[in-house]
Amino acid sequence: MGRLHKIIISFTIILLGIFYKDVEKKFETYFSNYLQSTKDLTNEKSKDIYTLEELAQYNGAIKSQLYLAIIGTIFDVSKGSKHYGEGSPYNYFVGKDASRAFITGNFKDNSVNKDHILDLTCDELITLLNWKTTLKEKYRHVGIVIGRYFDQNGKETDYMNQFYERVDHCKYQKQLAKEEERKYPPCNISWSEEEGTTVWCTRSSGGINRSWTGVPRQLYTPGEDKPRCVCVNMTNNNQVALFKEYDNCSSTSTLCHIRN
Repeated sequence: MGRLHKIIISFTIILLGIFYKDVEKKFETYFSNYLQSTKDLTNEKSKDIYTLEELAQYNGAIKSQLYLAIIGTIFDVSKGSKHYGEGSPYNYFVGKDASRAFITGNFKDNSVNKDHILDLTCDELITLLNWKTTLKEKYRHVGIVIGRYFDQNGKETDYMNQFYERVDHCKYQKQLAKEEERKYPPCNISWSEEEGTTVWCTRSSGGINRSWTGVPRQLYTPGEDKPRCVCVNMTNNNQVALFKEYDNCSSTSTLCHIRN
Protein backbone atom coordinates (compact mmCIF):
# COMPACT_ATOMS: atom_id res chain seq x y z
CA MET A 1 0.00 0.00 0.00
CA GLY A 2 2.89 2.30 0.82
CA ARG A 3 4.54 1.56 -2.51
CA LEU A 4 1.30 2.22 -4.40
CA HIS A 5 0.90 5.48 -2.53
CA LYS A 6 4.38 6.58 -3.59
CA ILE A 7 3.64 5.68 -7.23
CA ILE A 8 0.42 7.71 -7.16
CA ILE A 9 2.21 10.70 -5.64
CA SER A 10 5.01 10.50 -8.22
CA PHE A 11 2.52 10.24 -11.08
CA THR A 12 0.58 13.22 -9.70
CA ILE A 13 3.76 15.29 -9.49
CA ILE A 14 4.60 14.42 -13.11
CA LEU A 15 1.10 15.42 -14.25
CA LEU A 16 1.30 18.67 -12.30
CA GLY A 17 4.67 19.38 -13.86
CA ILE A 18 3.32 18.80 -17.36
CA PHE A 19 0.25 20.93 -16.58
CA TYR A 20 2.39 23.71 -15.10
CA LYS A 21 4.71 23.76 -18.11
CA ASP A 22 1.70 23.88 -20.44
CA VAL A 23 0.14 26.75 -18.47
CA GLU A 24 3.49 28.52 -18.28
CA LYS A 25 3.97 28.15 -22.03
CA LYS A 26 0.46 29.44 -22.75
CA PHE A 27 0.99 32.36 -20.38
CA GLU A 28 4.33 33.22 -22.00
CA THR A 29 2.68 33.05 -25.44
CA TYR A 30 -0.22 35.22 -24.27
CA PHE A 31 2.07 37.75 -22.61
CA SER A 32 4.36 37.83 -25.65
CA ASN A 33 1.37 38.40 -27.93
CA TYR A 34 0.08 41.08 -25.59
CA LEU A 35 3.41 42.91 -25.62
CA GLN A 36 3.58 42.64 -29.40
CA SER A 37 0.03 43.93 -29.83
CA THR A 38 0.81 46.82 -27.49
CA LYS A 39 3.98 47.54 -29.44
CA ASP A 40 2.06 47.39 -32.72
CA LEU A 41 -0.58 49.73 -31.30
CA THR A 42 2.11 52.15 -30.17
CA ASN A 43 3.76 52.01 -33.57
CA GLU A 44 0.38 52.48 -35.23
CA LYS A 45 -0.24 55.58 -33.14
CA SER A 46 3.20 56.93 -33.94
CA LYS A 47 2.38 56.53 -37.63
CA ASP A 48 -0.40 59.09 -37.17
CA ILE A 49 2.31 61.78 -37.12
CA TYR A 50 4.33 62.03 -40.33
CA THR A 51 7.42 64.00 -41.21
CA LEU A 52 7.47 65.84 -44.53
CA GLU A 53 9.90 63.21 -45.82
CA GLU A 54 7.62 60.35 -44.80
CA LEU A 55 4.60 62.00 -46.38
CA ALA A 56 6.52 62.50 -49.64
CA GLN A 57 6.90 58.72 -49.99
CA TYR A 58 3.15 58.21 -50.37
CA ASN A 59 3.12 59.30 -53.99
CA GLY A 60 2.04 56.09 -55.69
CA ALA A 61 5.62 55.24 -56.69
CA ILE A 62 7.77 54.83 -53.57
CA LYS A 63 4.69 53.63 -51.69
CA SER A 64 1.54 52.53 -53.47
CA GLN A 65 -0.83 54.72 -51.45
CA LEU A 66 -1.63 58.29 -52.40
CA TYR A 67 -1.56 60.69 -49.44
CA LEU A 68 -2.04 64.44 -49.42
CA ALA A 69 -2.23 67.03 -46.67
CA ILE A 70 -4.38 70.12 -46.36
CA ILE A 71 -3.89 72.53 -43.43
CA GLY A 72 -1.62 69.89 -41.89
CA THR A 73 -4.18 67.06 -41.99
CA ILE A 74 -3.38 63.98 -44.10
CA PHE A 75 -5.91 62.04 -46.17
CA ASP A 76 -5.53 58.81 -48.12
CA VAL A 77 -6.86 59.65 -51.59
CA SER A 78 -5.84 56.33 -53.16
CA LYS A 79 -9.41 55.46 -54.16
CA GLY A 80 -9.52 58.74 -56.08
CA SER A 81 -6.56 57.76 -58.26
CA LYS A 82 -8.28 59.01 -61.41
CA HIS A 83 -8.00 62.49 -59.89
CA TYR A 84 -4.76 62.15 -57.91
CA GLY A 85 -2.79 59.41 -59.67
CA GLU A 86 0.20 60.01 -61.93
CA GLY A 87 -0.78 62.12 -64.93
CA SER A 88 -4.08 63.14 -63.30
CA PRO A 89 -5.15 66.78 -62.76
CA TYR A 90 -4.52 66.89 -59.00
CA ASN A 91 -1.42 64.67 -58.81
CA TYR A 92 0.55 67.77 -57.77
CA PHE A 93 -1.06 67.63 -54.31
CA VAL A 94 0.11 64.08 -53.57
CA GLY A 95 2.91 63.57 -51.04
CA LYS A 96 2.85 67.09 -49.67
CA ASP A 97 0.87 69.86 -48.00
CA ALA A 98 0.16 72.32 -50.78
CA SER A 99 -2.83 74.01 -49.15
CA ARG A 100 -2.19 77.30 -50.93
CA ALA A 101 -2.60 75.75 -54.39
CA PHE A 102 -6.17 74.71 -53.60
CA ILE A 103 -6.89 78.44 -53.93
CA THR A 104 -4.25 79.81 -56.29
CA GLY A 105 -4.30 76.91 -58.74
CA ASN A 106 -0.51 77.18 -59.00
CA PHE A 107 0.44 73.52 -59.45
CA LYS A 108 4.10 74.35 -60.02
CA ASP A 109 4.74 75.84 -56.60
CA ASN A 110 7.29 73.69 -54.78
CA SER A 111 8.52 76.45 -52.50
CA VAL A 112 8.53 76.29 -48.70
CA ASN A 113 5.47 78.56 -48.74
CA LYS A 114 3.20 76.20 -50.65
CA ASP A 115 1.28 75.60 -47.41
CA HIS A 116 1.26 79.27 -46.30
CA ILE A 117 -2.31 80.59 -46.19
CA LEU A 118 -2.55 83.40 -43.63
CA ASP A 119 -2.42 86.07 -46.35
CA LEU A 120 -5.46 84.67 -48.16
CA THR A 121 -8.73 86.59 -48.11
CA CYS A 122 -11.66 85.55 -45.94
CA ASP A 123 -13.54 84.14 -48.93
CA GLU A 124 -10.45 82.17 -49.95
CA LEU A 125 -9.96 80.76 -46.45
CA ILE A 126 -13.59 79.66 -46.33
CA THR A 127 -13.17 78.00 -49.74
CA LEU A 128 -10.08 76.20 -48.43
CA LEU A 129 -12.00 74.94 -45.40
CA ASN A 130 -14.72 73.68 -47.75
CA TRP A 131 -12.03 71.75 -49.64
CA LYS A 132 -10.90 70.15 -46.37
CA THR A 133 -14.49 69.22 -45.49
CA THR A 134 -14.95 67.61 -48.91
CA LEU A 135 -11.77 65.55 -48.50
CA LYS A 136 -12.84 64.50 -45.00
CA GLU A 137 -16.20 63.30 -46.30
CA LYS A 138 -14.73 61.34 -49.23
CA TYR A 139 -11.41 59.97 -47.98
CA ARG A 140 -9.87 58.30 -44.93
CA HIS A 141 -8.11 60.55 -42.44
CA VAL A 142 -4.59 59.15 -41.96
CA GLY A 143 -2.94 61.58 -39.57
CA ILE A 144 -1.06 64.87 -39.46
CA VAL A 145 2.22 66.16 -40.84
CA ILE A 146 4.94 67.86 -38.79
CA GLY A 147 5.60 71.35 -40.03
CA ARG A 148 3.70 74.59 -40.25
CA TYR A 149 0.54 73.41 -38.47
CA PHE A 150 1.69 70.68 -36.05
CA ASP A 151 4.90 70.10 -34.09
CA GLN A 152 6.72 66.77 -33.61
CA ASN A 153 4.43 65.92 -30.69
CA GLY A 154 1.29 66.48 -32.74
CA LYS A 155 0.43 69.71 -30.96
CA GLU A 156 -0.93 72.67 -32.90
CA THR A 157 1.61 75.39 -33.63
CA ASP A 158 1.35 79.15 -33.18
CA TYR A 159 0.74 79.35 -36.92
CA MET A 160 -2.30 77.10 -36.57
CA ASN A 161 -3.59 79.29 -33.73
CA GLN A 162 -3.16 82.35 -35.96
CA PHE A 163 -5.14 80.53 -38.64
CA TYR A 164 -7.97 79.88 -36.17
CA GLU A 165 -7.95 83.56 -35.21
CA ARG A 166 -8.18 84.55 -38.87
CA VAL A 167 -11.10 82.20 -39.42
CA ASP A 168 -12.93 83.56 -36.36
CA HIS A 169 -12.33 87.10 -37.61
CA CYS A 170 -13.63 86.13 -41.05
CA LYS A 171 -16.78 84.62 -39.55
CA TYR A 172 -17.34 87.83 -37.60
CA GLN A 173 -16.85 89.93 -40.73
CA LYS A 174 -19.24 87.71 -42.67
CA GLN A 175 -21.87 88.18 -39.98
CA LEU A 176 -21.42 91.95 -40.11
CA ALA A 177 -21.68 91.83 -43.90
CA LYS A 178 -24.95 89.89 -43.68
CA GLU A 179 -26.38 92.40 -41.23
CA GLU A 180 -25.28 95.29 -43.45
CA GLU A 181 -26.72 93.57 -46.51
CA ARG A 182 -30.09 93.30 -44.83
CA LYS A 183 -29.87 96.97 -43.90
CA TYR A 184 -28.57 98.02 -47.33
CA PRO A 185 -29.65 95.35 -49.87
CA PRO A 186 -27.81 95.17 -53.22
CA CYS A 187 -29.43 96.83 -56.22
CA ASN A 188 -30.67 94.96 -59.25
CA ILE A 189 -28.21 95.53 -62.10
CA SER A 190 -28.46 95.05 -65.87
CA TRP A 191 -26.43 96.16 -68.89
CA SER A 192 -27.24 96.77 -72.53
CA GLU A 193 -25.27 98.33 -75.36
CA GLU A 194 -27.97 100.96 -75.91
CA GLU A 195 -28.54 102.07 -72.31
CA GLY A 196 -25.33 101.04 -70.58
CA THR A 197 -25.68 99.97 -66.93
CA THR A 198 -29.03 100.24 -65.17
CA VAL A 199 -29.48 99.92 -61.41
CA TRP A 200 -32.83 99.79 -59.68
CA CYS A 201 -34.51 98.84 -56.42
CA THR A 202 -37.57 96.73 -55.65
CA ARG A 203 -38.96 95.22 -52.47
CA SER A 204 -37.00 92.05 -53.20
CA SER A 205 -33.84 93.36 -54.87
CA GLY A 206 -30.67 91.57 -53.82
CA GLY A 207 -32.82 88.58 -52.89
CA ILE A 208 -33.87 90.30 -49.66
CA ASN A 209 -37.62 90.66 -49.13
CA ARG A 210 -38.70 93.74 -47.20
CA SER A 211 -41.57 96.21 -46.75
CA TRP A 212 -39.77 99.14 -48.42
CA THR A 213 -38.29 99.70 -51.89
CA GLY A 214 -35.44 102.18 -51.39
CA VAL A 215 -33.40 104.24 -53.85
CA PRO A 216 -30.07 103.34 -55.53
CA ARG A 217 -26.98 104.79 -53.88
CA GLN A 218 -23.23 104.22 -54.08
CA LEU A 219 -21.83 102.83 -50.83
CA TYR A 220 -18.11 103.16 -50.24
CA THR A 221 -16.66 100.43 -48.03
CA PRO A 222 -13.21 100.74 -46.42
CA GLY A 223 -10.69 98.54 -48.20
CA GLU A 224 -12.72 98.35 -51.41
CA ASP A 225 -11.54 100.15 -54.55
CA LYS A 226 -14.98 100.71 -56.03
CA PRO A 227 -18.36 101.56 -54.48
CA ARG A 228 -21.23 99.12 -54.70
CA CYS A 229 -24.84 99.87 -55.46
CA VAL A 230 -27.20 99.45 -52.52
CA CYS A 231 -30.85 100.24 -51.93
CA VAL A 232 -31.32 102.79 -49.16
CA ASN A 233 -34.48 103.48 -47.21
CA MET A 234 -34.13 107.28 -47.04
CA THR A 235 -37.19 107.71 -44.82
CA ASN A 236 -35.52 105.71 -42.08
CA ASN A 237 -31.83 106.51 -42.52
CA ASN A 238 -29.78 109.29 -40.96
CA GLN A 239 -26.39 108.23 -42.35
CA VAL A 240 -26.67 110.11 -45.63
CA ALA A 241 -22.95 110.94 -45.58
CA LEU A 242 -22.10 107.28 -46.22
CA PHE A 243 -23.74 107.32 -49.64
CA LYS A 244 -23.28 109.07 -52.94
CA GLU A 245 -26.06 109.73 -55.44
CA TYR A 246 -25.69 108.68 -59.06
CA ASP A 247 -25.07 111.48 -61.55
CA ASN A 248 -28.01 112.54 -63.71
CA CYS A 249 -30.44 110.58 -61.57
CA SER A 250 -33.22 111.99 -59.38
CA SER A 251 -32.58 111.57 -55.67
CA THR A 252 -36.03 109.99 -55.29
CA SER A 253 -35.91 107.69 -58.32
CA THR A 254 -35.87 103.95 -57.77
CA LEU A 255 -34.03 103.47 -61.10
CA CYS A 256 -30.85 105.05 -62.45
CA HIS A 257 -29.04 104.78 -65.80
CA ILE A 258 -25.25 104.87 -65.61
CA ARG A 259 -23.38 105.92 -68.73
CA ASN A 260 -19.96 104.31 -68.91
